[in-house]
Amino acid sequence: MEIENTAAFTRHHILIVDDSPTQAKLLEQMLAEQGYRVLCARNGSDALETIRSARPDLVISDILMPEMDGFELCRRVRQMPEAGQLPIILLTHLNDPADVLHSLEVGADYFVSKPYSRKLLLSRIRAVLEGERLCRQGEAEGEVSVGYRGRQYRVHADCAHTLELLLATYEMAAEKNQELLGAQALLSKLNRELEQRVLERTAALTQETAERLQALEELRKKDEVLMQQSRQAAMGEMIGNIAHQWRQPLNAVGLLVQDLTLSYEYGNFTREYLESSTGKIMQMIRHMSQTIDDFRNFFTPDKEKTEFHLEKVLRRTLALVDGSLNDKGIIIELEAGEVPPVTGHPNEFSQVLLNIINNAMDAFCERKVRAPRVKVTLSSHDKKAVVTIADNAGGIPDGVIGRIFEPYFTTKEQGKGTGIGLFMAKNIVEKSMNGSLTVRNTGEGAEFRIEV
Repeated sequence: MEIENTAAFTRHHILIVDDSPTQAKLLEQMLAEQGYRVLCARNGSDALETIRSARPDLVISDILMPEMDGFELCRRVRQMPEAGQLPIILLTHLNDPADVLHSLEVGADYFVSKPYSRKLLLSRIRAVLEGERLCRQGEAEGEVSVGYRGRQYRVHADCAHTLELLLATYEMAAEKNQELLGAQALLSKLNRELEQRVLERTAALTQETAERLQALEELRKKDEVLMQQSRQAAMGEMIGNIAHQWRQPLNAVGLLVQDLTLSYEYGNFTREYLESSTGKIMQMIRHMSQTIDDFRNFFTPDKEKTEFHLEKVLRRTLALVDGSLNDKGIIIELEAGEVPPVTGHPNEFSQVLLNIINNAMDAFCERKVRAPRVKVTLSSHDKKAVVTIADNAGGIPDGVIGRIFEPYFTTKEQGKGTGIGLFMAKNIVEKSMNGSLTVRNTGEGAEFRIEV
């Protein structure tokens, strides 16, 4: 804030007369910033009392006020013996040239229209307080000397001519001022409409955001339900695999126990034979116990994402279904190349592989494929790990291959498929591991491709 000649003005008292506390406060702050000492009065009557008691150096008064307006205040001040020469500046919203004449009649020094220019008003105040006037009596008779913007003008015009020119100029200024006020009002109206539109749009966006968040929450809950259903379906499959895994060792254990009894009856029972048979039985039991641990680990949910090696998870998953594959005569071919480690949930990825392999087994059974074969390949492409699982079950019909990842879509008989296995597999690969799961027909069967 630039303050000019502050020290020169601090001794001056300025009385502000305005019935609007807001307008008075704004003007008071502006003058205080310039170093003036400021007094305030709410109307003409209060102003007269303050003038008598405080003797200000300048009065800046609004015109339209209750009890006593600015014209009447100016007229009474000019009648006061002790303050008749007190400078007075009138401020008003009025734009009628008659107000200028009225101001001259009552003896005002200046007349400034609202909204006033800060620079112009301060210039007028400074000129009044320093006794500077634009117009002075010239050296010749009837001549007026006018100083304006550093240049002196000598005007030979009578008072009537001067007033006519003054009124014409003021009329044009008042007309321009009205146009500006109209434009300002229109701008304010447009601004209010714009603010209203912003508020309405903000409310609509807030509502839309809330609805989207609610939809996302509902979708998340739905995914959780689907995941739970998928795991329960996988658990059912696993129970069948456990039965297959245990059938062979249980048969072997049974044969060994029967052989022990027969050996005892025929007198061939020796301590060495007992220890050998007991060792084989314990080996079978440990194998079945390990099978239980493997299935239990598979159903333990992964709490956090971890970095893991695909080959290790791939071999562990194939071991889980090895019994079922052998019973159905399905040959598994595994080609494992070097691949980078990936990040995700190992058990979820194992579930993806099981869903694809189980679908292949169902296809072999449904189509009675001779020499069924599943080829699993692990390789890398563009710094990504790639797993392909291809079968020779004849492929997926063209009419449904584009829908097999949809939830609850299945081509199996009722009761043999939930339709959520491949849907969850795609969700796990693409949402949880930021990868991709696609399928194509190779001519002899289907090939699923996982890139992570």
